[in-house]
Amino acid sequence: MLERISNISLETDFKKSKKGRYSSFKGGLYSNSSFDINDSISFSPASKYLSKANWLLKEFHQTSEDKVVVEFVYNGFYFEVSVNLLKISESDTLTYLIRKDSSFVHENNPIIASFKVAVGGTTNALPLQKELKGLEQLFQRFTSLNLESELNIYNYELIDTLLEGVYSLLQSDFTYLNTVLFNFLEKQTNKKINVVLNKIKKITELNLLKIKPYTTH
Repeated sequence: MLERISNISLETDFKKSKKGRYSSFKGGLYSNSSFDINDSISFSPASKYLSKANWLLKEFHQTSEDKVVVEFVYNGFYFEVSVNLLKISESDTLTYLIRKDSSFVHENNPIIASFKVAVGGTTNALPLQKELKGLEQLFQRFTSLNLESELNIYNYELIDTLLEGVYSLLQSDFTYLNTVLFNFLEKQTNKKINVVLNKIKKITELNLLKIKPYTTH
């Protein structure tokens, strides 16, 4: 299916109203989130948990309004995710920003991707460490694009092509990521997050919102 990619225009077509089959579930977005992140805090139960999971915490910040931003490295990927703990029961999705971590792999054309992910499906039964097979395959497909500009949900045909055959693997990846993330936040914030999440949907649905070249400038 991927050989069709070169024949699909990456130009945004705002006149298209059809949605791809992987972009149909509802949920709010944390768009243009910005927090003053610092790493001056220390914690023990939460840090021990992340150590067992082999997650490397890069940044953590919690505001007085209980908005949290977490940046971490795991399995060769760099993740950034923001959570509004006060409205977790209302906004049943998270937005993950993900790229390959440069300390693990050097890429000539690095890509950063944005995903909207349902928060349901968390469970304490999942393993602490897991290979992210879906993300690995998907980022390999990103590399084959030689992307020079942003690709977003208006390019639904290409988005569907990129996700074909890996969507269920990505669901498994993000169920795992959500589980470790919220278990960590429970230990760090002393809030009963999973009690709230258990009342929400159990299927970890996701949308690939956009991908674009990653630059540090």
